[in-house]
Amino acid sequence: MRSLRLIVPAVFMSAAVIAAGAPAGAANTPTPHSEWWLSSWGIDKIWPITQGNGVTVAVLDTGVNARLPDLAGSVLPGGDMTGAGTDGRTDTDTQKGGHGTAMAALIVSKGRSTGVLGVAPQARVLPVTVGNGTATAEDFHVRIAKGIRYAVDHGAKVISISQAFPASGYPESCPTDILDSVEYAARHDVVIAAATGDDGGAGNPAQAPASCPGVLAVGAVNADTRPWQLTQQVPFTAVAGPGGTVGWVGKDGKPGRTGSGTSQATALTAGGLALVRAANPSMTAREVVQRAMATALDSGTPGRDDQTGYGAFRIHRAMDLSFAVPRTAPNPPYERLDRVMGQQAPSSTPATSGQAEKKKSGGGVPVGPIVAVVVFVLVIGLAVAVGVARRQRADGGSPGDRTPDAEQDAAPQSFGRPDRRDPGGH
Repeated sequence: MRSLRLIVPAVFMSAAVIAAGAPAGAANTPTPHSEWWLSSWGIDKIWPITQGNGVTVAVLDTGVNARLPDLAGSVLPGGDMTGAGTDGRTDTDTQKGGHGTAMAALIVSKGRSTGVLGVAPQARVLPVTVGNGTATAEDFHVRIAKGIRYAVDHGAKVISISQAFPASGYPESCPTDILDSVEYAARHDVVIAAATGDDGGAGNPAQAPASCPGVLAVGAVNADTRPWQLTQQVPFTAVAGPGGTVGWVGKDGKPGRTGSGTSQATALTAGGLALVRAANPSMTAREVVQRAMATALDSGTPGRDDQTGYGAFRIHRAMDLSFAVPRTAPNPPYERLDRVMGQQAPSSTPATSGQAEKKKSGGGVPVGPIVAVVVFVLVIGLAVAVGVARRQRADGGSPGDRTPDAEQDAAPQSFGRPDRRDPGGH
């Protein structure tokens, strides 16, 4: 979360390992910290399909130093909810060396000067300054509520929040103004991911906005997909992202800092959600969240647990529609939101959700069964038409209407052929 605990990096990884999918200009020298999640997520298989093009991720944090070479061209003018009047492209963090910049780099860094690669380097970051722990809880939740609405109104499709405050004392563990903003985001088809917290060894207090209905609450796992030791244990955890031994780039542009936390896990998961949305632009926010949980890799205690939720987030499964997810699969974040807001939950996933864009990699949903059904319907229709015509001739009438030309719709396409072996084992 807000505190980045410094630990010795466990492994080193060269950007050359993922050169097949690396963005142009990325450094091919070893990064000064581990980026184990890139190989774990099989990013070399994902980036040839999408690197997040066309998706804006709002980062509600301390602002972002947009002048860094690694972030140049990737950070949009944003907003400042603290009243300081910035456009979000200045990192105001005076405690952790640039928390907001670090989160943005994990999402969109191109590695031009550091070799550090973001998970969705062709996405765009919308920086929304809300400050950090120096604000009171009352001021902070007002800033976050305003920040969510600002992000929605300025084109974000994913909102990443690696900041939090105590949620005790609020109905549903969520202040009313934030709840209203989350519902606003849901109505505008925007996914919100927020960090559960780093107090798993000290009481596990509920923290907002991760505790709010309608928010994908993110815990943290290590490289072995086991729960990071301090990830919060709370009943609303939905999935877990890479959080153990995750390096970052500060607002001074210097890499080499390493740490662990649900802050990093949330930013990386938000980047992964951007990839899912870029690959499937008609997939609704509700379905994105549902698929993120349904396709996660079980981690920690078997079944859903309070540390990692439904398990470690897997980008390739969430984005590949050949990994079937029942329309009735659990969706606790939205089920809670529907209940609290008095809404009727959709009876099924919208029909457009399966209309992923056709990709060059081929594959997707087999068209054979669809063609067979269409042919069967046409044969039956023709038989009925022939029977009607015969009856009309018997009655002295004319054949009447002709059978209309049948037009077969294109079959829904997934992002590629299913890889049941799971790249990287995750």
